Amino acid sequence: MLTATRLTYRINLFEIRAIGIATVLSVVVSAAVIGWLAQSGYASCTGDEFGNVSARCHSLAAIGDWVMRIDRTSVSLAAIFPFVAGLLLGAPLVARELDRGTARLAWSLSPSRLRWYVQRIAPMMVVLGIAAMAIGIVADRLVGAMLPTEDLANSFVGFHGRGVLLATSALMIGSTAVALGTVIGRPMQTLLISLVVGGLLVTAVAEVDQKLLMPSETVVDASNNYSDRNLYIDSRFQLPDGSLATWEELVALDPGAMENGTNYPNVSLIIPGERYRAVETRQAVAELGIAALMLVAGALVVLRRRPG
Repeated sequence: MLTATRLTYRINLFEIRAIGIATVLSVVVSAAVIGWLAQSGYASCTGDEFGNVSARCHSLAAIGDWVMRIDRTSVSLAAIFPFVAGLLLGAPLVARELDRGTARLAWSLSPSRLRWYVQRIAPMMVVLGIAAMAIGIVADRLVGAMLPTEDLANSFVGFHGRGVLLATSALMIGSTAVALGTVIGRPMQTLLISLVVGGLLVTAVAEVDQKLLMPSETVVDASNNYSDRNLYIDSRFQLPDGSLATWEELVALDPGAMENGTNYPNVSLIIPGERYRAVETRQAVAELGIAALMLVAGALVVLRRRPG
């Protein structure tokens, strides 16, 4: 097993180094940014009602603006890491060996195709999971450094762009690329198709959760005070009996609203920030489930695929 693992790492050395270097650089730069913001307290600098800031904050502005810009850029880049890492590590894993014909030789020598498949994917999924989890933790800390007063455990700020969902998304995309690679057998085509399918799966998990499970958690917010800590779902008009109506439903009930407008209050449907961990965990489990199904599907294709 150890020999097979070393061989897998050697075959995929370029991809592993690329993701490893990117991860280490991200962690190092982010640690410097987070450390400076925590020590300087620059993120907490706010002006008074006239826009004036303290002399201390003013003296930090030159470097502080650059540090905050690096922080925001790093968080934005972290959001695309699951696609970059998942596709780079997953797409060529099986497809490249099928394309080069080395899989046929390995299958003729190996007593089990399933063992060959597991020996290929297991080490790479470990690398992908560790790298993506590191980036997810870093992104979470970067958001916290920008918003030091925000309780991120109870806030949807940066939802899908930090924490465990970055790791599970990467595993889902990487597993999808592996499965498609067993069918397509061409690395570049596999990468392009996996990009599309992976994006659709990430969107589908969020959409299905929102349509099927989130309605039971949705509350009505009539304060008209938008807050990033809550997850905005939709808006409705609240009728005198307390029921909610869309614009189309309101016009059907009161045709005059089209021309004369309406006095019915507009309310927001939100998921409170306190539900963040529950929603995050639910979607993470769904993505891990899809990843497992994709890897099983890939194994079935390998077992049934003709050597040629």
